Amino acid sequence: MGSAGNATGLWPDAKTREEIVHLLGRRALPDVDWLERVTGRETVEVLAVLRETVDLLLTERLIHRALERTGRTYYAQFPAPLELYAITRVLRPRHAVESGGSSGLSSAHILIALERNRRGRLHSIDLPQYQRAQQRTKGELSWSVPLGKDSGWAIPARLKSNWDLRKGRSEDILPQLVKRLPSIDFFCHDSPWTAAHLAFEFETIRPKLHSGSIVVADNTGVNPEAVRTLARAFGTKAWHRGTSSLIGMRIP
Repeated sequence: MGSAGNATGLWPDAKTREEIVHLLGRRALPDVDWLERVTGRETVEVLAVLRETVDLLLTERLIHRALERTGRTYYAQFPAPLELYAITRVLRPRHAVESGGSSGLSSAHILIALERNRRGRLHSIDLPQYQRAQQRTKGELSWSVPLGKDSGWAIPARLKSNWDLRKGRSEDILPQLVKRLPSIDFFCHDSPWTAAHLAFEFETIRPKLHSGSIVVADNTGVNPEAVRTLARAFGTKAWHRGTSSLIGMRIP
């Protein structure tokens, strides 16, 4: 499998590559091999949507400034935001579900793609952990919400028309949301890193997954068996992004 750096040739010039690394971090350079395997699309289609990300620089700067204004020179974030954009663009989901949100970095990239698709809605579940003071103190979670802010504070306002935010425990919210949705086309897990939580979410969404649905989940090292169980249920395979615990699978 290719590394995250194998897509550097996509960028039109070194300056643009440098800005992406500055705004999102080097690990955010997309992994083309991983995207091909997860989406089942040909290289030419994957490259086409990745080239669109050059047009996202203005929005990336807005997100970055929103994080900087809250004193976050480094912020715990989803490691593959550009891949989330690419998956959403090629999949064109009507209903995307995200578990975990905080600043909204991952949410924003799904929402940008939905805007371009001119269809679809993102349902995000987040249990915000609020900072107790202006500056994050020792022991507070790296994804804690700054004073005066709320879940998704870094998402540009124009993107929120397609956003359904539900605050609370996934154990309380996800079952009711799943009952209401006709299907889940795209699911992204980036919430509490416990074995039981990952297994619960996978078991809850399973009845609404269908042929073509895509599941992406970070920090799956806490419960590899939950990943294998979901993959076996549909006769598919979970692909790791490089050597990380971020996986993606497509329902055949």
